[in-house]
Amino acid sequence: MNQQDDSHGKAERKEKFMLEIKNLQKGYNNQPVIHDINLCVHRGEIHGLIGSNGAGKTTLLKCAMGIYKPAKGTVQYDGQDIYDNPEAKKRVAYVSEQLDFINIYSVTGMARYYQNFYDSFSKEKFDALVKQFGLKPQKNIGTLSKGQRAKLNFILAIAQQPEYLIMDEPESGMDAEGKALFRDILIEEVDKGQIGVLFSSHDLADVERLCDGVTMMETGEIFAQKSVNELMESVQKWKGVLPQKISDEKLFAMTVCAGAKLGTLSEFYTVGERVENERILEKLGVTDYAGEQITLEEIYTQLKRSYMRDKGENIARRKEVE
Repeated sequence: MNQQDDSHGKAERKEKFMLEIKNLQKGYNNQPVIHDINLCVHRGEIHGLIGSNGAGKTTLLKCAMGIYKPAKGTVQYDGQDIYDNPEAKKRVAYVSEQLDFINIYSVTGMARYYQNFYDSFSKEKFDALVKQFGLKPQKNIGTLSKGQRAKLNFILAIAQQPEYLIMDEPESGMDAEGKALFRDILIEEVDKGQIGVLFSSHDLADVERLCDGVTMMETGEIFAQKSVNELMESVQKWKGVLPQKISDEKLFAMTVCAGAKLGTLSEFYTVGERVENERILEKLGVTDYAGEQITLEEIYTQLKRSYMRDKGENIARRKEVE
């Protein structure tokens, strides 16, 4: 096979093996929680899901695990629906923030329990990870701290040797050393086993470090979905001197996001294409401006602010029409 054929073959395999969520809707008591969610995660990729509390992340993840039945839309792994499909569910591991265990079991006892349900469960891998995370095999689960239970939750999921891994706040309660080990093991398992990972986290620094792609949610809707590199280019952080009198207030409000005054300088953000935004800043009379390093947390804050502002304006326009 020549190089071009091989590249085409890899692209076809990547398109075939993926978690695909299409037009997903789910609600409770006739109240919608998530609306028309579309999301793809390929094998060998880590995809981050971020949003405020109540944004719909956990509902989305439970639909992705086949725990909840969608009101509309589909959740498929390699072309197979997950809901009411036990065989498909065996290929997917779930790490829940709830940390529900059978407390009378020991750490090793939970491994034996999992072996009864997952043919692919590796006791050898489980034992190695327990040792790496510093857990005591014979310790009763009811005596474990929240951080230790979070580590055990992750260990059990990895020991299942899944093809896909769904995680809801997996590092919650872990100490700094545990979080670092979690990241290293996750990256290694994704690279070696070509696992597809979808996880939610409030630790945006970790999302930035770990993820290939990111989906941002608010009020049950997606307002940004891009690769990490694309997101890092979509918002700019500046320091510069803002004019005392703004010549075009409307253009200024559309371009410059809220910032802080730092003596004669101001720190502010812009959303969109960098080159176009620089042109507008010059037109507005901003001087001595220079780009600053930006974090994913800052990008999330500015994109969410822009989304909420646009949504508020759309609602106001609809009310005017009515």
